[in-house]
Amino acid sequence: MSAKYVVFDGMDGSGKGTQIELLKQKLGSSVVFTREPGGTPFAEEIRKLVRDNPLAGESTPLNNFLLFWAAREELQQNLVVPSLQSGKHVISDRGDSSTFAFQIFGEQQRELISLFQVLRKQVFDLENRRAPDLYIFLDLPVQAARARVMRDVQREVTHFDERDISYYERVREGFRHFAKWSPVEFVDAAQSPQELHRSIARVLVQRLGREFTALLS
Repeated sequence: MSAKYVVFDGMDGSGKGTQIELLKQKLGSSVVFTREPGGTPFAEEIRKLVRDNPLAGESTPLNNFLLFWAAREELQQNLVVPSLQSGKHVISDRGDSSTFAFQIFGEQQRELISLFQVLRKQVFDLENRRAPDLYIFLDLPVQAARARVMRDVQREVTHFDERDISYYERVREGFRHFAKWSPVEFVDAAQSPQELHRSIARVLVQRLGREFTALLS
């Protein structure tokens, strides 16, 4: 069976980080784990610009949108594609689904949808490339997600955290819109971490195959 490419996404506070750590413990070196933006040395430098640099909050939505795609192209070329070709599954913390939800819906820039589709085709449809086989969205009401973020004293605050609740309501809508034309499974993130892990394991086995059965143990 060919290697699979899976993206985990959702709002901050949905529990993505915890669930990915649990997957790492179960799946080990048979899977390449990465993140967006980032994942390679160059892409991590772009991450510093677009996510961690407070000046990014003063930039235009289009500028940030293009920087996310630049980091994604770097990640595809130098990590995702080589890993898949070597037979290793790839699991990414965030993907183009985040760009769609945050930069287009959150920032109210729906005029960028056509550009999104052009760039997505260019990055994923080149020879020997492919789009993710599955997106798993950890879904949580906005108020609950924000409450979790505010309780996390170890979390480093970014300019995204300064947005109001209506921004995150639009982001949640963006994830649902993205799911209309992509292979997406929504998982209720209000469950306990252990219950959520079992739900994710069932989705991976049902959608992608027996090689993920170890997650159910």
